[in-house]
Amino acid sequence: MKKIFIISIIYLFSTNILIADEHKCSGMKKLSKEYLTCTAKNIKEGAVKKKDQVKEGSIKKTNQIKEGTKKIFNKVKTKIKKNN
Repeated sequence: MKKIFIISIIYLFSTNILIADEHKCSGMKKLSKEYLTCTAKNIKEGAVKKKDQVKEGSIKKTNQIKEGTKKIFNKVKTKIKKNN
Protein backbone atom coordinates (compact mmCIF):
# COMPACT_ATOMS: atom_id res chain seq x y z
CA MET A 1 0.00 0.00 0.00
CA LYS A 2 2.86 2.36 0.81
CA LYS A 3 4.42 1.67 -2.59
CA ILE A 4 1.21 2.63 -4.40
CA PHE A 5 0.94 5.81 -2.35
CA ILE A 6 4.55 6.78 -3.04
CA ILE A 7 4.20 6.05 -6.76
CA SER A 8 1.04 8.15 -6.98
CA ILE A 9 2.74 11.09 -5.22
CA ILE A 10 5.73 10.86 -7.57
CA TYR A 11 3.35 10.76 -10.54
CA LEU A 12 1.49 13.87 -9.34
CA PHE A 13 4.72 15.80 -8.83
CA SER A 14 6.05 14.80 -12.23
CA THR A 15 2.82 15.82 -13.98
CA ASN A 16 2.93 19.21 -12.26
CA ILE A 17 6.45 19.75 -13.54
CA LEU A 18 5.45 18.67 -17.05
CA ILE A 19 2.47 21.00 -17.02
CA ALA A 20 4.76 23.83 -15.91
CA ASP A 21 6.49 23.80 -19.31
CA GLU A 22 3.52 25.54 -20.92
CA HIS A 23 5.05 29.02 -20.67
CA LYS A 24 8.51 29.33 -22.12
CA CYS A 25 10.99 30.64 -19.59
CA SER A 26 14.00 29.41 -21.52
CA GLY A 27 14.95 32.83 -22.93
CA MET A 28 15.90 34.11 -19.48
CA LYS A 29 18.97 33.58 -17.34
CA LYS A 30 18.55 30.62 -14.99
CA LEU A 31 19.17 32.49 -11.74
CA SER A 32 17.42 35.74 -12.62
CA LYS A 33 14.42 37.04 -10.75
CA GLU A 34 12.25 36.92 -13.89
CA TYR A 35 13.09 33.26 -14.53
CA LEU A 36 12.24 32.28 -10.96
CA THR A 37 8.93 34.14 -11.04
CA CYS A 38 8.12 32.60 -14.43
CA THR A 39 8.77 29.06 -13.21
CA ALA A 40 6.95 29.67 -9.93
CA LYS A 41 3.96 30.98 -11.87
CA ASN A 42 4.01 27.93 -14.16
CA ILE A 43 4.18 25.52 -11.24
CA LYS A 44 1.35 27.32 -9.47
CA GLU A 45 -0.86 27.24 -12.58
CA GLY A 46 -0.09 23.55 -13.09
CA ALA A 47 -0.95 22.73 -9.49
CA VAL A 48 -4.23 24.64 -9.72
CA LYS A 49 -5.18 22.79 -12.93
CA LYS A 50 -4.35 19.42 -11.40
CA LYS A 51 -6.30 20.29 -8.25
CA ASP A 52 -9.34 21.19 -10.33
CA GLN A 53 -9.07 17.95 -12.31
CA VAL A 54 -8.86 15.90 -9.12
CA LYS A 55 -11.77 17.81 -7.62
CA GLU A 56 -13.96 17.26 -10.68
CA GLY A 57 -13.05 13.58 -10.80
CA SER A 58 -13.85 13.07 -7.13
CA ILE A 59 -17.18 14.87 -7.47
CA LYS A 60 -18.09 12.70 -10.45
CA LYS A 61 -17.07 9.51 -8.64
CA THR A 62 -18.97 10.52 -5.50
CA ASN A 63 -22.12 11.09 -7.53
CA GLN A 64 -21.71 7.71 -9.23
CA ILE A 65 -21.34 5.98 -5.87
CA LYS A 66 -24.35 7.85 -4.50
CA GLU A 67 -26.51 6.81 -7.46
CA GLY A 68 -25.29 3.23 -7.20
CA THR A 69 -26.17 2.99 -3.53
CA LYS A 70 -29.61 4.49 -4.19
CA LYS A 71 -30.26 1.82 -6.86
CA ILE A 72 -29.14 -0.98 -4.54
CA PHE A 73 -31.23 0.43 -1.70
CA ASN A 74 -34.29 0.66 -3.93
CA LYS A 75 -33.82 -2.96 -5.09
CA VAL A 76 -33.56 -4.15 -1.50
CA LYS A 77 -36.57 -2.07 -0.57
CA THR A 78 -38.71 -3.57 -3.34
CA LYS A 79 -37.63 -7.12 -2.39
CA ILE A 80 -38.62 -6.48 1.22
CA LYS A 81 -42.02 -5.16 0.11
CA LYS A 82 -42.56 -8.25 -2.10
CA ASN A 83 -41.73 -10.60 0.78
CA ASN A 84 -44.18 -8.90 3.13
